[in-house]
Amino acid sequence: MTNANSFPSPVQTAIVLLDDAGTNLNADSLQGALCEQDFRCSVVSSADEVITLLTSESVDLVIIACPECPWQRIDDIRDAADSYLPIILIADELTESLFYHCATVEIDSVISRPVNQHLLLLKIRSSLKLRQLYEHEREQKAQLLGYWQTSDLEHEVAAKLFNDVLKADFLETEAVEVVMSPMALFNGDLILVAKTPENHLHVLLGDFTGHGLSASIAATPLADIFYGMTRKGFDINEIVTEINAKLHRMLPANRFLAATVIALYPESSSMKCITCGLPEHFLVNHADNSFLAIRSLNIPLGIQASIDIEEQLHRVSENMRLYLLTDGIFEAENAEGELFGGERILNAIRQGKREAINNLQASLEAHTGGAIQKDDNTLVILNCAVDSVPWGRKESHMPRQRIAATTWKQVMEFGIDSLRHINPVPVMVNTLMEIQGLQNYRQDIFMIISELFANALDHGVLGLDSSLKSSPDGFMRFYALKDERLKQLEQGRVRLSFSHQPTEQGGRLVVKALDSGNGFDWRGRKSVINSDEAYCGRGITMLETLCSSLVYHGRGNRVTAVFDWQH
Repeated sequence: MTNANSFPSPVQTAIVLLDDAGTNLNADSLQGALCEQDFRCSVVSSADEVITLLTSESVDLVIIACPECPWQRIDDIRDAADSYLPIILIADELTESLFYHCATVEIDSVISRPVNQHLLLLKIRSSLKLRQLYEHEREQKAQLLGYWQTSDLEHEVAAKLFNDVLKADFLETEAVEVVMSPMALFNGDLILVAKTPENHLHVLLGDFTGHGLSASIAATPLADIFYGMTRKGFDINEIVTEINAKLHRMLPANRFLAATVIALYPESSSMKCITCGLPEHFLVNHADNSFLAIRSLNIPLGIQASIDIEEQLHRVSENMRLYLLTDGIFEAENAEGELFGGERILNAIRQGKREAINNLQASLEAHTGGAIQKDDNTLVILNCAVDSVPWGRKESHMPRQRIAATTWKQVMEFGIDSLRHINPVPVMVNTLMEIQGLQNYRQDIFMIISELFANALDHGVLGLDSSLKSSPDGFMRFYALKDERLKQLEQGRVRLSFSHQPTEQGGRLVVKALDSGNGFDWRGRKSVINSDEAYCGRGITMLETLCSSLVYHGRGNRVTAVFDWQH
């Protein structure tokens, strides 16, 4: 083997030379040539010695220069190494049988004697580069595995927190059926259900852009707004406005929420829809199989800082079901790329209300042929149970805590400019809860204040006749006329005063309402209450049931309601 120019190799590179014939350390030997190239070279005479070295120190390459290669020990040598170990064989003659054996035991490279030093160094460098690539790949795999394990753990923790938040205030009721088929651990679709203190049912179905964690990152603050404002008695218009503003502040420009928010009002057998970018929904009357397609009228939430909400009002009955779907079901494709579409959805759900979910799932599976799901799929069925009102059933409460009654007064007055734009009832009730802490009586107090304020505004300031609501389309006409008069009226005010005093049993809350309207014949109210044309409809009866006393004054535009509570 002739001398060659220095071949740069790292000093730490360790080579084991297996030569059972023995080799002296000189310039003409393999060992000498390797040492000249700054390799750390150890010479051994048996496979057992190679294995011993491999188990005690780091070895980067093995060169076998034996007259007879120990073929049966090659696997043992490789097993002793802690990572990929390249092996170069130096043979007397290159034969077909030799190549076959090399391939069988996966020898990396073979050269023949006499050894060309340049060729040997090229073989060594090539083998070491393969080992380096293998080590780099192994490190990357270990890092990725660590990342995956950490990510999975973080996702599991985040998913639990995420689901706990969304489910903590989720109202479980047979009036709402939900079927979700998410693509990932985190779902870009979400469904929220809650009821107001007046037993109005609120439902939100949303679809964030994207999938997984990034798609659901804003779901928690959204749920806080929805549940918190619903619990306080805010209307869905105000809830949607707040959600839109929050999402606009939180989300980047390419992220938004397509959503539909529903409010179901049992007392008027009506439903309000605010549709913001989701595909059409279907209101089906299963009594005669008629249906109404409800299409989106507003842009998705979070795109603009504020939106002018356009709502839809519909009369509903016990036989009706509202089918809300995200676009994943509409856009599910078959093998030819054909979308599932609204017609197939409608055909499936109109086959029967009891089997609507099964029929839709079977039809969807038949259409896609079991293909991989490309989007989150969510179906929500709202039972318009305005007669049975299953969500209005009394809930079990924790034992009531003793409330320390205190003495206080508060007055709030609203002019026509305020009455046009805000609903002060949730704010007033929440203020009372903060002052006195009457959470156990929140629903009763909310209904009292809500009814007093509605009577003062609708019938007092605006002069609306509640008999409008008795006709099939009267509810929609009533609120259309309310909006019209609010815009046109130049003067008007509603004043509410609250006072509270301790009693032996607990406390007494006195609410006084005053409006600038013309009043009504409150002295003859008992005969009027029993008719459908009562000034306040059946609201007075409800107030008299909840209150210890209800007294009208003057021309009927002043009323005092007394609510007594006990420890």
